[in-house]
Amino acid sequence: MKIRAFVTGTLLSLAAVAVVRCQPAARANVDPAPSTSGSSTPAPSDASVASAADASAEESPWTRLSADDLRRIVRDNAVAKLHELAPELAVSRITEYAQNPSLAPELSGKAVDEVIHLAQVELSSGNARDAAAWVTVARARARNRNSAFVANVIFAEARRQLAGADNAAQERALHELFVAMPMVRFQAATVTYQLFQRTEQLDARLGTIRRAMVSPETAVAALYTDTVLRTIVGARERYLAAVQAARTGFESRPARAPYAFSTVDLAGDRRAQPVHVAVWDTGTNPELFRAQMFTNAREQANGRDDDNNGLVDDISGIASDPDPRSTGLLFDPGAETITQYGGYLRGVMDLRAGMASTPAAQRVLTLVRAIETPAAQEELDTRLEAIGEWGHGTHVAGILLAGVPQARMSVFRSAWAGEARVYHHRGPTDAELDAEDRNAADIVRYIRAHGVRVVNASLGFSLEYVEDELRHETDRYRTDAEVRARAAIVHGRRKALWTRVFRECPETLFVVAAGNSNQDVVEYDVVSASIRDANNLLVVGAVDRFGEWAVFTNSNPERVRVFDHGVEVDSVIPNGERVPLSGTSMASPNVANLAAKMLSVNPRLTPAQVMTFIHETGAAIAAPFNGRIAHEERAIARARRGR
Repeated sequence: MKIRAFVTGTLLSLAAVAVVRCQPAARANVDPAPSTSGSSTPAPSDASVASAADASAEESPWTRLSADDLRRIVRDNAVAKLHELAPELAVSRITEYAQNPSLAPELSGKAVDEVIHLAQVELSSGNARDAAAWVTVARARARNRNSAFVANVIFAEARRQLAGADNAAQERALHELFVAMPMVRFQAATVTYQLFQRTEQLDARLGTIRRAMVSPETAVAALYTDTVLRTIVGARERYLAAVQAARTGFESRPARAPYAFSTVDLAGDRRAQPVHVAVWDTGTNPELFRAQMFTNAREQANGRDDDNNGLVDDISGIASDPDPRSTGLLFDPGAETITQYGGYLRGVMDLRAGMASTPAAQRVLTLVRAIETPAAQEELDTRLEAIGEWGHGTHVAGILLAGVPQARMSVFRSAWAGEARVYHHRGPTDAELDAEDRNAADIVRYIRAHGVRVVNASLGFSLEYVEDELRHETDRYRTDAEVRARAAIVHGRRKALWTRVFRECPETLFVVAAGNSNQDVVEYDVVSASIRDANNLLVVGAVDRFGEWAVFTNSNPERVRVFDHGVEVDSVIPNGERVPLSGTSMASPNVANLAAKMLSVNPRLTPAQVMTFIHETGAAIAAPFNGRIAHEERAIARARRGR
């Protein structure tokens, strides 16, 4: 999935779960060898390419594009990018590479993306053998070992086609693929097949894609939806039968022992000192944490700067929203949205974690399968994103405050941090970027005025996401080059914003989520996780309940060295219910919670010392992965010693 602010990154639009954009969020699959026998199924008809056009589609450039045109766009772009990213890779040697993947060069994350795009082109052309070969190469040579399970949807469909025309043989091929996976990978692999089961869903998704300009990225999305997914929907009975048979087998296996995460409760620690923490998010319900809310006694809610610190009504935090009526610390999407869609939050997050078989996930799948028009798709996406903004920050706050009654919390609500609601299918204007800068400057002033020691920021921004949204502004941008140029400006300003925040708050530790796209934060330049030379920035990745990298977690051996529990993490949402959610957004406050405890037992620690102690006392994650899982007991003991 393309990273947004991690409200949407954590909530996850269901299109991203299904890899409509062929992004890594749903590439959680294993690497058996491809079949070497069988025949290919013919590619879908070009006539289907125009089947989901909107009423205005006759004026759209999409109507002039056949499936062959889309394949050519995707292939030419992939080959050109691979020449830059992996010049040693020879596209003509695919058969040789498939037989001996070690002959292929090691592939960066972006190179893997382009290799998978080539696999998609081959599969949509009816060439299942080369499609499977490209996926095999991507899995074997990916530098990011979480990508050893990449592109299961494409690989599974290639394997099904190579099994021939017999339905039973196809089911066996799929079943063999599924049962070869670890359970957690199998769960993630089944999401697409359960999500898309009707052609009307694909037509609706195509309609939303075709509202953006034609580019290599949108061509990938359209081709994938209209060829790969459409073929899978046509074979859904074989897929669902194979999924059910594999699930039955997994459920018969002995239960696996969960990882023993270390936790410490400071409730009985008389020596622990107060510590001021903050949640920087899209909104938090302060009423649920009233006993632990920081209160600026010198300020009153009267629209004036009573304490003359340059901030108005900074009693327990700061709220920034383009809607002047939305001034609270909690974003309110409206009673109707909360009532109708609030109950789907856990299901969306279960799907995000690759758990398609839970009752909550099945409820969401039923909801999504009913979509038949682009308008309905847009409405659902918008409502689910709003629920994400409503619930996200409160859930994060509950994790941050657990077991540390000495903590006092402030709330920083930045509507722009969620992006999807504020900048829906468009990018921010210069005036809006100026407002983002002012909001960040106010937060810096608040941090310095009130001595905030730890800030959790489960949010982040990628260049790709900005580009995706700008492509919808077809009345403003004529070419993809113009889109990329504007996106670079937006991304550069946000990178500068976060760099200033870290530099101007040297006594504050910022704990940020790495992101949920199975990407390298440096290679994809995820802001703020990729920012270097900040000795008060701790980037956190997610592990699952078994202590292994979550299928979605971002990483980088130098920037993401600390991991924590980020799958099915229990906490509270704004209406007071407790709901387990998943994402690096949940792993990050687990580590921020530990940092708060360390500063409570030893207020003299610097941000650099806290980061060093957490990393050095963490439990090493087994190869081929890297990083350490935070260990509270050892880190707090180290903090007490203060060395």
